[in-house]
Amino acid sequence: MKKALPVLVFVLLSYCSALAQSAQEKQVLTAIDTWKNALIAKNEAALKGVLAEELSYGHSSGLMETKAEFLNAVMSGKTVYETMEMPDMKVSIVGNTAIVRHKMIADVIDGGNRMKTNLGVLQVWTRKGNGWQLLARQAFKL
Repeated sequence: MKKALPVLVFVLLSYCSALAQSAQEKQVLTAIDTWKNALIAKNEAALKGVLAEELSYGHSSGLMETKAEFLNAVMSGKTVYETMEMPDMKVSIVGNTAIVRHKMIADVIDGGNRMKTNLGVLQVWTRKGNGWQLLARQAFKL
C-alpha cells in the first residue's frame, strides 16, 4: 500500500493538471471564436477586446500590421473577411501563453480583390487578467 500511494498521488495530480489545461484550452478556443466572429461582423469593440496592444499581425503576403493598422484595415473595409473556417486546430498552453496552429480557408476581399485563401496559421495568445488576447499571428501559403 505504501508503494501504491505515491503512484496514486501522481495519477491524481496529472489528472487535475489535464483538467486545468483543458479548461484553459477551452478559454482560448472561445477567444478565437470571438475574434473570428468579430472580424467577420466588423465588431470593433469585440476586436479591441481580444487583440493585445502589442499585436504583430503577419499576412501570407508578408505584410505586417500593428493593432491599429489591422483594425483600420478591417473597419475601413480595405480588408473584408466574409467567411472563415479554421480546421486542424491545435492548442498548446505554456504558462500564460497559448500557441495555436491551424489551417485557414476564407473568402476575403483585400483591396477590392476577391480571393479564396488556403493558409497555414500560427497564432500566439497571451493571458491578460481573466481572458486571452491575440499577441501575434503569422499566416503562410499552403
